[in-house]
Amino acid sequence: MGVHKPEQYRIPEFESFERFLCEWLPKQDVEKLDYIFRPQWMFVCDDSGEVMVDHLGRVEALDETVDVLGQKLGKPILINNENSTGSPKRDFRNAYTRPEMVEVVRAIYLRDIELFGYEFERMSAST
Repeated sequence: MGVHKPEQYRIPEFESFERFLCEWLPKQDVEKLDYIFRPQWMFVCDDSGEVMVDHLGRVEALDETVDVLGQKLGKPILINNENSTGSPKRDFRNAYTRPEMVEVVRAIYLRDIELFGYEFERMSAST
């Protein structure tokens, strides 16, 4: 799924993750933006907020999801590692250079954070 009208995001607020989070995102209604900005719970929960799927997988824990799916289907699932950057895995928390960045994400995506089990606890107030 691509971004609808990508040119609309070629603005100064998209020059860095910090500017995106601190200057642009808090002013938006993410539930009405392009799908890439929408909370993930919108795709896995029904109108009453109940999870409609058996397993909530995370990209960074893809091996676990593959195992769960293989068990449910009763056969092994093989996923090739295509288009890999070869870079070591990075902790998403390292992208948050200011504490207020965490608070913006927490305010907008709290349901996702809770539903998918993300944590920012390693962030210190002096970050």
